[in-house]
Amino acid sequence: MTTSSLGSSLGSSLGSSLGSSLGLAGVQSKGCHNCRRRRRRCDRSYPTCHKCSIDGEDCLGYGRILRWANAPATKGKLALPQPFSHAVETDTSLVLLERQTTTSIRPSLIDPLFSGLSRASHFYIHHFTTAVCPDLVSLDQLDRNPFRAMIPLVDRFPYLQAIVIATSAMHLATLHQSRTRQQPSPPKRTSSASSLFMIDALAAKARAINLLHTAIANITLTSQAAVLAAIVFFINLDLIDSGKGGWKAHIEAAGSLMASLHRRNHELDSSVGPLADAIAADCLTYRILGSTITGVESISTSMQDGIDVLAVLRRAEAHSYHCCPPLIMHVILAASKLCGCGVDEDGDGQDGVERVVAAVELLRQAREFDVREWVYGIKGLSAHDDLEVRVHLAMAHRAAACLYIMLAVPGDSLFGCSFSPDELVLEIFSALSCIPDEHVLLKGTVWPTFMAGAQTDDLGWRAWCMQRLMAVWTESPYICPWGYVRTATQMLQDVWVAKEKGFVEDVEGWGRMNWLQELKGLRKNCLIV
Repeated sequence: MTTSSLGSSLGSSLGSSLGSSLGLAGVQSKGCHNCRRRRRRCDRSYPTCHKCSIDGEDCLGYGRILRWANAPATKGKLALPQPFSHAVETDTSLVLLERQTTTSIRPSLIDPLFSGLSRASHFYIHHFTTAVCPDLVSLDQLDRNPFRAMIPLVDRFPYLQAIVIATSAMHLATLHQSRTRQQPSPPKRTSSASSLFMIDALAAKARAINLLHTAIANITLTSQAAVLAAIVFFINLDLIDSGKGGWKAHIEAAGSLMASLHRRNHELDSSVGPLADAIAADCLTYRILGSTITGVESISTSMQDGIDVLAVLRRAEAHSYHCCPPLIMHVILAASKLCGCGVDEDGDGQDGVERVVAAVELLRQAREFDVREWVYGIKGLSAHDDLEVRVHLAMAHRAAACLYIMLAVPGDSLFGCSFSPDELVLEIFSALSCIPDEHVLLKGTVWPTFMAGAQTDDLGWRAWCMQRLMAVWTESPYICPWGYVRTATQMLQDVWVAKEKGFVEDVEGWGRMNWLQELKGLRKNCLIV
């Protein structure tokens, strides 16, 4: 298969009738017809309301309802057979899927490219396009969400199909888990649905692993982007579950492949390029932010030698879900490298002094970075984007990066600085407070919220952090309650307990233990992004 044929397939498939089922997770002016009729709060997801799907209802959408005159009977002796049910397999979970889910894909709307897939696979792929893809970007745009370019590839690359289905099933499982936690007496069928969606997710994941082993052994330029996408989606699968899985191994596996793909990026078809950039940017983001909390070693040699990190991050900045400026992400990466250069922990000696000088320079770069100018200069943003909220979110990341440097680099890293860690914490909280709980960009606040929450000793701010993280987990209508957010709340509580037990009069005068160094020492296998 050649690169040109892959690109033509992407172009034709994206323009096909499946495009009618792909939508923008933007804000509708009113709730869907079901929610308005039942006088409940709608999550306003497009093209169908997620609440309707969870409740087992057919969402009637947001536009004018068309009613057929002289239509065929749907009840009684003259009723015609229903054209489609979601699942025809005898597996218990898929039978439950047929009974409880309502997002249907009618045969007339199915692209011929997917005609060989099972009906349950159709359902999961449809859920991926309408519910998972919007989670992966800052603001979903129908024609500019690069992750939807994976959909036309699932028929050509079986391992990609398997990981898409696994991700979608895990996504549905966490949706049902979140719903169960919000109800005082959850319906038995809801908890059963969560367990059975999980079974489908794990089965598809196992199938993807087996298929990917064969694909890697026979990899070509044409399949590189698809293989990389599959590897990175193993990380997404872990994040949706709990953030405690084998994400580190997946990141390492992606390193050399990313370097090769980056060097030959100019050879890729223009339809594949944005997907490759988005996947590479996500992988770099996971690697960089993963190194800040878990004690993971600095970014692998194969990855850093073969990739222009800033260039990759900049190409994806318009849709990156965290809205962190590429320069700030690069500063975090440089600080993590300083932590792993192998000198004494106290920062004594010439190497220690040089490291502190380098840390101060990184602090200067971050503080002098003009966040507002960067936000208003991003190309490719939707006309409906909220630039001021982006500014506040970027400011929170900038302050959190500075806090990370001051905690992570051994020695007196406060030397020459006009601000303290506590002042940075207040700066983070001030910026985050300008982002409403129900804003679509709230999903990008988890890492700075965790950094500030772990540093503060103020009980009021600690409670605020928990409330904000729980808002992402249970209340946001724009994102699935990814499991890593729940893990972040648990880790925050562990840090607070450890700080209370290990309160010391630090020689640097901070009056508290360095929680980040302690957490890195524990080497917890958790990814907080």
